[in-house]
Amino acid sequence: MFACESLETSSTLPLIRMRCSGDSVNDWLPLQQDWSSRICMLPERYGGSFANRIDALETRDDDVFVITFMKSGTTWMQELAWLLLNQLDFSSAKSSFLQERSVFLEASSIFDNLPMDTIDACKRMTSPRLIKSHLPAQLLPRQVWQQKRKIIYVARNPKDVVVSNFHFLTGLGLYADDFNTFVKEFINNKTFYTSYWTHIVDFWRMRNEPNIFFVTYEQMKRDLKNVIEQLSAFLGVNSLDAQQMEQLLNHLKFDNMKQSKYINGTASLKKLRKTSENFEFFRRGIVGSFKDELSEHQKQQLDKWTTEFLSEYNLKESDIFGQL
Repeated sequence: MFACESLETSSTLPLIRMRCSGDSVNDWLPLQQDWSSRICMLPERYGGSFANRIDALETRDDDVFVITFMKSGTTWMQELAWLLLNQLDFSSAKSSFLQERSVFLEASSIFDNLPMDTIDACKRMTSPRLIKSHLPAQLLPRQVWQQKRKIIYVARNPKDVVVSNFHFLTGLGLYADDFNTFVKEFINNKTFYTSYWTHIVDFWRMRNEPNIFFVTYEQMKRDLKNVIEQLSAFLGVNSLDAQQMEQLLNHLKFDNMKQSKYINGTASLKKLRKTSENFEFFRRGIVGSFKDELSEHQKQQLDKWTTEFLSEYNLKESDIFGQL
C-alpha cells in the first residue's frame, strides 16, 4: 500500500519520502491519475504504523476535515470552522485549546513527547469532529473519500508559504540550514510535507467535488465575510445575522487570535521543543510577506519552478491565488 525511502535533508528530524504503491488508490479518489508518482516528505516515524493507522481511520457522517499545506492559514480556518459547527460557542473557544477542539491527526508522528496519541485522540473526539491534517489527498484516511466526508481545503501562495515555513521550522529547531538552502530544498521536495505544488493542484482539480470546499488564504484576507457565508452553506449551518457576523469577524482578527493562548500555539510548542528565543507561531499574518523577505534571486527561482509546474496543467499562479 505504501512505499517509503530515506534521504538526506537539512531537517533535524529524519524525513522519508512517502508514496502510495500500486494503483488501488484510484479505487476511492475521484481524480484518476498515477497516484504512485505523488510523494510527500514526512517524519521517519510516519513510515512505521502511522501510515496504516491513518489510512484505516473510521470516519463519521458529520466529520469535517481541514486540510492544508503547512503554514497556509490552517489555524485561522480551524477556529472559523469550529465556531460555525458549534453554534458560535465563543465561551468554549475562549476557554479551551484549539488543538484539543480540533485535533491535528498526524501530530504524534512529528512530536514524540505529546501527552496523547493524536490518532487515538481523534477517535475520542465528540461529534461533529473537526480534524486537521497537512497530508496530501492520497494519504488521507480512505474513508474520507469512500464516504465523501466534508473537506475544507485552504491553499496559500508558494512564496509566502516558503517564508512562513522557514521561520516556523527553524524556530522549532526542525531545520538547520540557511534560507537559500531551504528555498532550494523546498523546490526539490526535501522539506516537510512537500511536494507543495502537487498538494495544491490535486485539490484544485477536485475543487468542484460536492464534498470539497476549496478556498485560498488570499480570498480569506480579501473578503472573509463572503468566505464565511459560503462556508456556512457548505457546512449546512444556519446563516449568521449581522450581529453574529460582526462578532465572528472580530474574534477572527489576527491580533485577537494571536493574543489568545487558546488559539495561538506558541506556548504549547515551546513545551514540546527547544525553540529559538524569538519563536512565534503567529508571525505576520499578511499576504505578500515574501516581498520584503525573499531576495530577487529567490523570487525568480520560485517563479520559474511555479511556471514550469503549472504549465503542465495549463494554469498560472494567478488562476488559483489572484494577483499578489
